Amino acid sequence: MSGDKASQLRAAAALQPTPGCPGPPALNRDDAAAVQPIAEPPAVEPACRAARRRAARVPYRAIAALAAAGLADSAYLTAVKVLSLTPACPLSGGGTGASCGDILTSEYSTLFGVVPLAAVGMLAYGGMAALALAGAAAASGSSAASAPASAAAAAQAAAASGEAPAAAEGESAAAGAGAAAAAPAAERSAAQAAEEAPYRRAVLAGGLAMATCSSCLLYIMLTKFGGALCPWCLASAALSFGIAALAASGLRPRELSEAAAPGAGAVATTLLLLSLGLGTPNLSFASGGYDLDYSLPEVTSASGPDAVSLAERLAAAGARMYGAFWCSHCYDQKQAFGAEAMAAFPYDTKMAAVCEAAPGGLQGFPTWVIGGEQLVGEQTFEQLEAALAKAEAAAPATAAS
Repeated sequence: MSGDKASQLRAAAALQPTPGCPGPPALNRDDAAAVQPIAEPPAVEPACRAARRRAARVPYRAIAALAAAGLADSAYLTAVKVLSLTPACPLSGGGTGASCGDILTSEYSTLFGVVPLAAVGMLAYGGMAALALAGAAAASGSSAASAPASAAAAAQAAAASGEAPAAAEGESAAAGAGAAAAAPAAERSAAQAAEEAPYRRAVLAGGLAMATCSSCLLYIMLTKFGGALCPWCLASAALSFGIAALAASGLRPRELSEAAAPGAGAVATTLLLLSLGLGTPNLSFASGGYDLDYSLPEVTSASGPDAVSLAERLAAAGARMYGAFWCSHCYDQKQAFGAEAMAAFPYDTKMAAVCEAAPGGLQGFPTWVIGGEQLVGEQTFEQLEAALAKAEAAAPATAAS
C-alpha cells in the first residue's frame, strides 16, 4: 500500500464526529489504483442523528437541584405568610425604612389579593423538580439505547478502516454485519430521543416563565419599596435565572428555534397573569358586587406585659395605626399586641381621619404614623420601639424651639 493511500485511510478514520457514526465514507484497502468508497449503511443514519442530538445534553439533575432549593425557599415564605410569622431579614436597603418584611406582607405578595405568591412559587419549583427528574430518566434511557448502535457502527468502521490488507469479500461481510446489528439499535435510540424531546422543551419553557416572574418581582422590589432588599426574593430570582440558563445551555440552535414558540407562550402567559393579579384587591369580591358589613374582628390573643406597655407609650406619644376593618394585616398586628392591650391601642379605621393624617395618601394598610414618620405594613415590637424612641427624642427639641 502506498504512503499516500495509508495517510488517506488514517485521516478518514480520524474524522469520526460522534461515537457510532461512520462520518466520512471508509475506503477500500486493496491495491487497486482507484480508492473506492464504501457506502454508509442507511440503517446507521438514524442512530447517528440521535447521537448528534444527544451531544448537547440538558443538565437535568443540576436543574432539579436548583428547583429543590427554590422549593425550600418558597415553602418558608409560604409558612411566613400563612402563619403570620416574622421573616428573618438579614439584609435591608433604601432610605424609606422599608424592610423585607414590608415586601413580604405588601399587596404584591399575593395574586388577586387571595393566593400567596410564595405558594405559587412553591408549586412552580416543585413541578420543575419533578419535570427535570423525569427528563433525566428519559435521557438515561436514550443513552442506554444508543450503546448497541454505537458499538455496531464502531465495529463496522474498524473493519472498514484497518491498515492491514483484507479481502473485499471480508470487508463487505463486516459492513453487512455492522448494519444488521445497528438497525434495531438505531430505531430504539431514535425512539428514546423522541421521548426525551418534550422534556427538553418543557424545561426551557418553565425556566423562562420562572425567570420572567422573578424579573417582574425584582423590578417591583426596586421601584415600589425604595430599594429595600429581600434576601429570600433575591435567592429565588437567582435560582430561576440559573434554571433558565441551564435549560438553554443543553439545547442546540435548531432545538432553541423549535422551543421558541412554547417559550414565548410561557413568558406571555406569565406576564398576563402578573399584570392582572399583582397589587390588586380581591377580585372575587369586586366582580361579585358584595357588600361588606362593618364588623371589626375580635382580638383573641393574650397580651404580654411588653405589649401593654408599648401600646400605652404609643398612645401617649400621639402615635396612630391606620387601617380598615377588612384588612387582614391590620388584624394580625392587633393580634400581636393582644386583647388586653386593645384598651390603649392607638388604632383608627375612620377614612376621614386617615386622609387628614396623610394628605399625600397611604401606600397601604396598616400604616403607622409615629412622630410624623410613616411605617407601612405590620411592624415588630422592635421596629415600633425604635420609631417611638426617635419620636420621643425629637419631642424635647421641638418643645424647646
